[in-house]
Amino acid sequence: MMTLTLANDRMSLTLVPEYGARITGLRDRLTGRQWLIPGDLSTDTGSDAIYGADQARGWDECFPTVAPCKHPSWGILRDHGVLWGTAWDVVEASVDCIDTQYVSPDFRFVRRLSLHDATLTADYAVTNRAAAPLAYLWSQHCLLAVTPEDRIALCGCDNLTADELPYDWPDYPRRDLSRIGTASDGFALKSYAMTPAVASAEIVNPDGGIRFCWDGIPAFGLWQSFGGWPADDPVHQVALEPATAAADHLVAAEAIGQAKTVEPRATHRWSVRVTLTAPNRRTQN
Repeated sequence: MMTLTLANDRMSLTLVPEYGARITGLRDRLTGRQWLIPGDLSTDTGSDAIYGADQARGWDECFPTVAPCKHPSWGILRDHGVLWGTAWDVVEASVDCIDTQYVSPDFRFVRRLSLHDATLTADYAVTNRAAAPLAYLWSQHCLLAVTPEDRIALCGCDNLTADELPYDWPDYPRRDLSRIGTASDGFALKSYAMTPAVASAEIVNPDGGIRFCWDGIPAFGLWQSFGGWPADDPVHQVALEPATAAADHLVAAEAIGQAKTVEPRATHRWSVRVTLTAPNRRTQN
């Protein structure tokens, strides 16, 4: 499969248009750190594919759901949505940006990646090409390779909830969620928060970190697996996930009034900035 590269003196990334425009590498060229979970591209990408350990690599876009569900308009939606592992078109590829899109009879999903210094901006647009309103949920799904020296820091997030249990960050029962666990912990948790204004989530490390910033995206998901998922081949990873709803799937998002609806011939737009932070920043305890 063809691979595209976007790079400057500070950051480099690679993506595969034919595989959901997955970003397979995001490297800090100052420190050499590879931030995304590496791995081969799974060939199991059919309509009933499960997003398991073999698929949980790199940076995908979850749309119009994260967890699988049956929706009145969409029908049966597979795990992590319709976009990952599918062929996207390259609209533009230059030294400054990579613009890719997925087009179906019902919608067009566009992501433009542009690089400036230590910041990668991901600009998104979804256009309804159908005759009826289109409901959706979106979540940015960057699976990060983390170490015990890293810490997670959140800003602009309301109180978090996991498994219907509200908690004050980072104090989950019997665990400080800002700290990275080990691969032998057997721990996995998905948390959600609302982000009513400017928000950020980052991995902090004195040797350099990574920060996700957004404004106008209403929710945030935090995925942590420290050897706790899946049962047969557990992984060690973290995902900091700006999202349009604090829900695992589209039906649940509709049930709590958080699903987005784009009208016929209309377009919704949003963006996320991903910044590599410099070494020697103070680690948050």
